[in-house]
Amino acid sequence: MAKKAPKKKAVKVVKKVAVKKSAAKKKTVVKKVTLKKTKKDELDLSAFPAESISSRTLGLCLACALDVLTRHLGLSADKANSEIRKYTPAVEELSVASPSRPYLEWPADACPSCGAPAKWHAPLRIVKIEGGKASDAARRALVKSIGKSASFAIVEEKSTERDALYSWLSKIGADLDLDSPDWLLDATRHWLGRRLPKEDWSEIFQQVRYVRRSRQLDEDQFEIQNPRLFLAPLLFDEILLIQYLLSRSHKVSGLTFEGRLTLQDLFHRLRGGGYLRRVGISSSNAADALQQLLELQGGEARVKFHYIIDRRDLLSRLAALKSARLPRHRPAGREARN
Repeated sequence: MAKKAPKKKAVKVVKKVAVKKSAAKKKTVVKKVTLKKTKKDELDLSAFPAESISSRTLGLCLACALDVLTRHLGLSADKANSEIRKYTPAVEELSVASPSRPYLEWPADACPSCGAPAKWHAPLRIVKIEGGKASDAARRALVKSIGKSASFAIVEEKSTERDALYSWLSKIGADLDLDSPDWLLDATRHWLGRRLPKEDWSEIFQQVRYVRRSRQLDEDQFEIQNPRLFLAPLLFDEILLIQYLLSRSHKVSGLTFEGRLTLQDLFHRLRGGGYLRRVGISSSNAADALQQLLELQGGEARVKFHYIIDRRDLLSRLAALKSARLPRHRPAGREARN
């Protein structure tokens, strides 16, 4: 008599195992098959304007955190694990340029504070979102999709438009290679992405090789005639200002589409072209005019930064190390004894 085919289930496979003829009854062995874990889905940030978000990964040394909680604060191992699972980093910890204990640069072979190997390090993936009309709808949708999951934490920071502009300049400046001939185009693409976020500037700049001022265009208008991009005078002059701000500390003066300019040169260009008049700046002093321009681009108006912290890797690493023995504390820089 033919054997029946095994029934297929989503997570279980039932197999019938043949036994020796002498056995009185057939035995059935049920074998549970666990599905392989797939790579964790990244947060979907495709709905955000590119210039409104930034991402980084901050490492957390679990050995350092557990050492402080158990040895210095006297908590039990279980209580210490529970405190780490519930902990949400402060804004200062999320935005600091050089992390300090128990945080570290990710990835690292060993903790610079205690010497713990990489298996004791957990990544915190952080997305920083600049609030505003262009990003608020996408942010609310993202927060709604996350819900109240313990795998994510959301931290808000109150700031000003000036700080948002400086933060953006710092982020873009760190990513640009000011010795590359392409950085002027890259800086232009980034600023237009911030200024006119509804356009797909990454797609547009795939064909653009030259950017020119066009007095036939008004306000925020632009025109594409590959490989040229024509901008309204207002937009073009703004880009000269941004290029100057990004490059003025690289060498003696700032490099722009119109050559290398000192502050005085930039002031005369912007005043002679009518840009200062159009934005309402009448100062005859270059430094004062620059300060007023920065106020226009980023003043005291309120803005919020929203940090989305992905804690999934942290929680899984913490669970995997629950029964592991803490490594011996070995501060970095201490020479090994012979």
